[in-house]
Amino acid sequence: MLNIIKAHAVKNLCYIAAQKMVPQGIVVHSTGANNPNLKRYVDAADEVGVNPNANHWNKAKPGGRKVCVHAFIGYDKNKQIRVAEILPLNICCWGVGSGKKGSYNFKPAYIQFEICEDGLKDKDYYTKAFNVAAQYCAHLCKQYNISVEKIVGHCEAYRLGYGCNHSDPEHWMKKFGETMSDFRNRVSEILKIDEVKIENKDETVIENTSIQKGDLVSIVKGATYYNGKSIPDWVQKQRWYVKAEPTGSRVVIDKSENGKHSICSPVDEKYLIKVQNGEDILPQGNKTVSNKCPYLVKVKTDCLNIYNDVAPNNIKKGAIKDRGVYTIIEEKTDCMGAKWGKLKSGAGWISLDFVEKI
Repeated sequence: MLNIIKAHAVKNLCYIAAQKMVPQGIVVHSTGANNPNLKRYVDAADEVGVNPNANHWNKAKPGGRKVCVHAFIGYDKNKQIRVAEILPLNICCWGVGSGKKGSYNFKPAYIQFEICEDGLKDKDYYTKAFNVAAQYCAHLCKQYNISVEKIVGHCEAYRLGYGCNHSDPEHWMKKFGETMSDFRNRVSEILKIDEVKIENKDETVIENTSIQKGDLVSIVKGATYYNGKSIPDWVQKQRWYVKAEPTGSRVVIDKSENGKHSICSPVDEKYLIKVQNGEDILPQGNKTVSNKCPYLVKVKTDCLNIYNDVAPNNIKKGAIKDRGVYTIIEEKTDCMGAKWGKLKSGAGWISLDFVEKI
């Protein structure tokens, strides 16, 4: 887990200029100097140690240059590799220079950070530092809804026409057989792992009020059997008793409510709603499902944010990135008239403007 040092360089002219921005991407730099210690650049003695030369970047013009990035990655005073942010992330930095098309400093504005280089021969330091950098990028991608494709090295910014001619960090990566494509893949993997953690957490919430052996359940419209085959309409229209204790999300339904049929068929729990006192019950409590719920939706966008509640008081909790099929168990309309749907998993609410009902 990231433990980010906050040490804003309040004396730096870039900080003082405070040109506001909305981050559109990320630029990865490396310092080009054999000094892996954060204290060389960051003015935060309690956490990174004292810089005896006082040549950190909490100055108007470090080294006589108008320069500043948002963060550095390197050793703190305890030899732990950490992120130290020296500039607010909503302020433009002066990090990448300019190219024939413009600059990622301003239009479009990118978050930029430096990885502190060592002598470029220590693979252990290289691996750990770039792993922290990948974790930081994943953190930023989630926080600002930045796609992984918008992560570039300074070298790539130059080739794209949005930065000056530098080779970092590829000159360092090449020594260990890696590229910026490998780095972006690493960030993608971290994001996928985080999504799995969210899903597993949601499943735990469901299991606390889960379907059990002997329960009567109804089936949502458009459901499939556990093997993916469609469930016939005559089965969907009836209610069924659960034959045995579910295994994970696999629930075996058997006898129909009227006692006329026995099918002994496995169904994913996400397609089932528990019935109590003749009414379908939501997974997390005692509210009955409205006449129009539950129903299935297909996500139509590559990234659909999940919120704790509907606008305007919503807080982002995660995102759906698989264009998958999900169950909506409740609807709300916000103060602007937009419709929101609550996910059966308990993960939160999504905008219904970016899904289609199936």
